[in-house]
Amino acid sequence: MSPLVDRAMMESVFPPEKLETWEDGKLPARLHESARTILTGVGLPHDRSSFLQLDGWLFEGNDTPNRFRTCSELDYFTRYKSMPEGWESWLIIGEMFYDVVALDAVHGTVYCLPDGEYRAHPLNQSLDSFVYFTYLLELERPHYDFTVSDEIPDSEGVAVSLRERMIQADPVPFEGVEPAWSDEFDWEDDDAPRMPTWDVVLSNVYESIG
Repeated sequence: MSPLVDRAMMESVFPPEKLETWEDGKLPARLHESARTILTGVGLPHDRSSFLQLDGWLFEGNDTPNRFRTCSELDYFTRYKSMPEGWESWLIIGEMFYDVVALDAVHGTVYCLPDGEYRAHPLNQSLDSFVYFTYLLELERPHYDFTVSDEIPDSEGVAVSLRERMIQADPVPFEGVEPAWSDEFDWEDDDAPRMPTWDVVLSNVYESIG
């Protein structure tokens, strides 16, 4: 399958200096090939305005970015139970709304470790689609972020459109989940489950930010 995103696309929405790449020697020997392509060539956004905040460990010291920490190095590692096999070796990418974002280096799947819940659920089926989502969000930023635009005529429509485009690229994060603005489900109900990470992001787009 053709990649969803490449370096030129990312540079069209992020300054080149805000895209972090890694030397092969700082990456695990066993790394899914599509993830290796992203990490060595395309890059991850390192921009304060992005919904993704890269792990601070990556930028400590002089020769940065550093190697990735693994989940075995998490402060509350021993509290996690019934996790997928091999999860202790997942690479810690960063955080989104305090949820840890981790990469299964072998299979290429991106996972979310929800803050305070000590479990994991799939965030994206690949690092390629994860980075593509960050591209889409940055591409549409002028239409939902008042820090870059004086007028935001339809942030609600932008959120709906973004969710549809994300589903076309990678349906995994949205399977069986109603959007934040759904009339069919009340996310604020006391018995409602925790809203998945990407829908939290899109709810911010829907309401507009800045």
